[in-house]
Amino acid sequence: MDGSWVDTCMALPFRSSRRKQGSQGGEFQYITTSAGVLRYVDTGGDKPPLLTTPDGPCVIEHLRELIRDLSHDFRVICFDMPGMGFSFPAWRYDFGTKATTDCIAELMDHLCVSKVILAFTCANGLFAMNFAKQYPARVSHLILGQTPSLAGLLNWKHYNIPKLLTLPVAGQIVGGLSKRQLAMKWFSLSLPRESEFKTAFQQQAVEAMSHGGCFCLPSLVQAAVRVDDEETKGVQCPVLMVYGDADFSHRHTDFNGLLETIPEAKLIAYPGCGHFPNLERRADYVADVKQFVGCN
Repeated sequence: MDGSWVDTCMALPFRSSRRKQGSQGGEFQYITTSAGVLRYVDTGGDKPPLLTTPDGPCVIEHLRELIRDLSHDFRVICFDMPGMGFSFPAWRYDFGTKATTDCIAELMDHLCVSKVILAFTCANGLFAMNFAKQYPARVSHLILGQTPSLAGLLNWKHYNIPKLLTLPVAGQIVGGLSKRQLAMKWFSLSLPRESEFKTAFQQQAVEAMSHGGCFCLPSLVQAAVRVDDEETKGVQCPVLMVYGDADFSHRHTDFNGLLETIPEAKLIAYPGCGHFPNLERRADYVADVKQFVGCN
C-alpha cells in the first residue's frame, strides 16, 4: 500500500503560492517535473556543473554558504527534493528511485546540462547511486555524505524512525501533523550534543515549514524499504564518501559497508562531526571535493 498520496494532499494548500513561499529576492526558480514542482537555484556560468540537494528537513537556505563556497570553482545547481522544502510532490509521485531519478534528468535537461558532479547526502545518496547507474554518461563524479549501504540505511531506520511513521497513510498523517517536532528532534539526534549548528539549523527548518515547506519523511522512509539492492549497484564513475563519526543517529552504522556496494569508493571520516559533514565541516568538505574532482 502506498500512502504518499496523503503527503500530496497535505501540500495542496501551499502549491498555489509556491513562488512566494521561501523566495527572498527572486533567487529561487521553479520547474514542473513528473515528480512535482522543483525549487532550485543555479549559480550559472561555464564552470563544471555540480548538482546537489539538501538532506531534509534541511532546505536550500541551509546550504547558502556551501553554495557560495563551491561556486568559486563550480556551477552549483541546488534543488529541494520532491516532498522536501518548497518542492511539492506530484499526485502520482511515489518517492521511489525511478521516479526520483527521472525528475533529476528532467531538471538537467531543463538547464541544458549534459553531465554533472553529483553531491548528495544520507538517503538521497541512494537516488544519486541509482542515477549514476542509469545514466553513466551524465555523471563524472559521485560525492556522497553520510550515506551507508542500503542495508545500513534500513538498519538506521530500525533504530531511529518510530514504527508508526512506517505505516502507509497513518504514517503520513502523523508525520504531517508533527513535522516541526520531528525536525527539532532530528537535529538533536543527528548533531553532537554541544553542536554550534543545532539552533540555527532548527530555526531555519521551522521557518521553512511555517511558510508551507514540506517534510515528507514517512513517504521517503516507506519508499526506502522498497529499494532493491541492485538499484544502487553498478556505479562506474569515481566515488567519494565523507562522513561524520559523531552522528548519534548512525551510532550502529559501519560506513565501510558502502564498499560492498561500491568497492572502489574513497571514504573520508571527519572526527567529531555529526550528520552534515558538508555543512559542519564546510571548508574541509569543499577542499576534499575540489581535490577529488581535480580542481586543485
